[in-house]
Amino acid sequence: MPRFPQMNTSPIELPNFSDPPVVETVLSVQFEPLVEFRAAHFGLYWEMVKERFPRTEERAELVPVLEQFPRIARAGVGIRLESIETPPAPRVWFMNADGTELIQLQRDRFIKNWRKTSAGDKYPRYKNVKAGFEQEFSGYLDFVKKQGIGSVNVNQCEVTYVNHIVSGNGWTTHSDADLVFSCWSQPPEDSPGRAEEISFQASFIIYDDCDSSVGRLHANMQSAYLSSGAKEVFVLNLTARGQIGSGTEFFDRGRYAIVKSFKSLTTPAMHKIWGLGE
Repeated sequence: MPRFPQMNTSPIELPNFSDPPVVETVLSVQFEPLVEFRAAHFGLYWEMVKERFPRTEERAELVPVLEQFPRIARAGVGIRLESIETPPAPRVWFMNADGTELIQLQRDRFIKNWRKTSAGDKYPRYKNVKAGFEQEFSGYLDFVKKQGIGSVNVNQCEVTYVNHIVSGNGWTTHSDADLVFSCWSQPPEDSPGRAEEISFQASFIIYDDCDSSVGRLHANMQSAYLSSGAKEVFVLNLTARGQIGSGTEFFDRGRYAIVKSFKSLTTPAMHKIWGLGE
């Protein structure tokens, strides 16, 4: 993974696609758990945002994730013990009417998603996604302060782009992965032949302006089928996770890593289809 340019210089040149295959973006901050946050606070927060986000759903709480340098070995299989005095807390989704935007809230996480829910939905571009996050996160910080339930001390930021690369434009079947991904080449021999299903995952270190490790880019690709039918699709998830400073400064660097890596991992033929430089 190449070093990044100084992020405080302007402008920073990034590949620009007029019709990218993005179907979801996620901006997330993780912080020390608000131990005074109770189930009732979900309802109080909803009252504050209900006009914009009238729908709610409950999900299981996400476990904390921190990028460590050097990497710490994953824990082995074991039994997780929890105090019965502190019941599991939920993660609550607050969605707008058409489901294209949602806030995810739990005692140590604030997440803002944009999702493509219909063919006519257009990716609103990073600056608008970021502005929407900043507006809602600022409101959440005011809420926490007003309720007197602690301080939000951010310890990790995360940027995720989910891409659905659908067959029929530049490629036909999963066996055509080499037409889509520059990092995949077909075996030269008849045996084993062309792969029927394909997946890969990789992680890369993200550096700051002083060449220090501040995060990782996680790339995950999986061949799949659209739920609406048998049409084949490649699902490419790119997640940049790390921290610079004590706020959300990592967002811009994480987005830079994702966009540059998306271009590097895919082929020039697909770049033309997605309108690179238009």
